[in-house]
Amino acid sequence: MPSLFKRIAFEVAGNPNERTLTLSSGSNDGHYISLRPLVKPSTPEEKAFPWEWAFAGTKDDVDVTVKESGAQQIFKFWFDANVYLDIPNTHRGAVDTFWETWDSGCIKESGKVFPLGADKEGVDFIELWQPVDAQRDEFIIQNHADSQGRSITFKVDNDQYFGLVIVVGRWTQGFLAKKNGSTTKDLSFVRTLETVKGETKTLEQYGADVAKFPTKFTGIKRGDKADVNGLTWDIIEAYL
Repeated sequence: MPSLFKRIAFEVAGNPNERTLTLSSGSNDGHYISLRPLVKPSTPEEKAFPWEWAFAGTKDDVDVTVKESGAQQIFKFWFDANVYLDIPNTHRGAVDTFWETWDSGCIKESGKVFPLGADKEGVDFIELWQPVDAQRDEFIIQNHADSQGRSITFKVDNDQYFGLVIVVGRWTQGFLAKKNGSTTKDLSFVRTLETVKGETKTLEQYGADVAKFPTKFTGIKRGDKADVNGLTWDIIEAYL
């Protein structure tokens, strides 16, 4: 089932904070993307690249095990912005997390990362997520676990680019990266919202290749291809 989550708290090494407006999209088939733009970038570096993190993957890049008390999810990340940019002292490899639903409907995600290497001491983290009704154009809590509605995934992986765009309900999030790049100039991100009036609002965008993201989400089916300004995307999922 398609899902949309807003992060409302982040705690690492015992220090809770939230500097981003993080949204994580999960498609009906299990593809995922999380974009984490900074709300108030403060340093020159943050203003030049106002993102805490971004990552994405297909259903093949996450292992899910449902347990009585919650669900274990091991994210293997097809794309990890920190790794792509080779940022020092950041985790490399899969992240093993546990998801527990509270009575309020919020979901606690907990786990451990190893920013200094897998052979060094790990750091505990907790993230608190608010499920959002992806069919609405404002942040409204879901009233039930089954979020119905549109779920579309576009993927590109060629000699020049790799990227993923996931549409859940009215919300679209995507990344596009140059295959042989390694700098912030080689990355592009987009977050858009289709309003009740059918208009498309761009909420976040970054990068030189934002015009290459798909914007047509009707009259398509799984297996089709979408040509956008010289870039061909594969439609690997389409529930309209």
